[in-house]
Amino acid sequence: MHWQPIEHELQIYPRLGHEAALGALIDNLVDGARRAPGCLRCQLVARDSGQPWLLQGSWKNEEALLDYFATPSSQLLGEVLLCHCRSLSGGIVKALDQATGKVA
Repeated sequence: MHWQPIEHELQIYPRLGHEAALGALIDNLVDGARRAPGCLRCQLVARDSGQPWLLQGSWKNEEALLDYFATPSSQLLGEVLLCHCRSLSGGIVKALDQATGKVA
């Protein structure tokens, strides 16, 4: 089966005062993704205060993205990030909106 490139974008609204902690967790996620086979691009675009951060990625195909999400380190980091968000009073994320994958 032939797979086409896939892109994703995640909008993140960090809570004031928690940008550094959230940024460190996302940096780990981005670094791991960049090393994954099939990752063409992964980056965090931080905007001005009050604007969402954008976590953007581009993958060789859907299979490469799914393989990355299935890795133990990706799953563990996702769990740590979610746990950290929930553990803070009010959380470090105000809202998390995930766009659907766009086929390039």
